[in-house]
Amino acid sequence: MEMMLDSPYYCVVDLVMEEGQPSAGIEIVDKHAGRELFLSGRAAEVFREQVYLLAAQNPDMDDLEAFMHAYKPWMQTSVTLH
Repeated sequence: MEMMLDSPYYCVVDLVMEEGQPSAGIEIVDKHAGRELFLSGRAAEVFREQVYLLAAQNPDMDDLEAFMHAYKPWMQTSVTLH
């Protein structure tokens, strides 16, 4: 597993189980709302590409939070264990 973001509001983990193996997907958790979103396949690839593009711009925490906020409407699953 690779931690992509751990902020006061969000936690994003890329579920790469072994080095060199494809990712099982990306889990995004809204810590305050207690909701999560799991992205797999093409949706995970697009998210990963957007994160790399954002990272290349040296974002501050406000930029990261704004980026993550765009995914909030799709976070419908309640987090039960974390």
